Amino acid sequence: MSWHDLIREAREARGLSQAKLARAVGVSQAIIGKIELKQVETSKALRAIIDFLDLDPAQFPASAFGSPWLSGPDVGHKAVSESVPPEFALDPAYWAMAAGLVGDIPLYAAAEGGAGNILIERDAIGQEKRPHELQGVKNGYAILIVGESMVPEFEPGDTLYINPKLPVLPNTSCVFYSNKNDEPTATVKRYLSDKGDAWLVRQHHPPRDFELDRLEWATRHRIVSKKLR
Repeated sequence: MSWHDLIREAREARGLSQAKLARAVGVSQAIIGKIELKQVETSKALRAIIDFLDLDPAQFPASAFGSPWLSGPDVGHKAVSESVPPEFALDPAYWAMAAGLVGDIPLYAAAEGGAGNILIERDAIGQEKRPHELQGVKNGYAILIVGESMVPEFEPGDTLYINPKLPVLPNTSCVFYSNKNDEPTATVKRYLSDKGDAWLVRQHHPPRDFELDRLEWATRHRIVSKKLR
């Protein structure tokens, strides 16, 4: 299987048309078509496509990325596979950084959203040093928490570190995201169990167990650690 096939299979698995994928990564449908038909051996759009489809860049040859060290009239065709990338591109740490597996993670601010909910800022307010719990984790992030519903486990001003890839287990604290509001609305609660059409959750202050509608709060990201304010 070539890297072109990886793109096509990932697109089809997500139910995306070539046109929708093209719009998402800012290229024409013709470019996506040429990639899937194996009419090109390199594409400058490949990094954006890999990120959008959540693929592993290590599965793709260095020559496929349309890198600036490639030159000559045959770039994009057979000559590309004969080109040798610079030494830094052969270092696994280089690709780990490009994939967002190492380095700092984005920090998002939150504001109280009423009824124990919080509103997450759409843009990061800064960067946090990656904790060891998020080493090698793609798309890990941090939230500067507000509100008192989870005191004493989480105090206002604490920084929560979140692993969106980790399975959610009973009796673990999570950030639940609502799909109902235009603003990015979330709530931090301890997940207890799956009730079929709802999540049974717990808050500490005031102490109570209650249900979150599973359709509305479908996205759950597990909190793996915190930094005290």
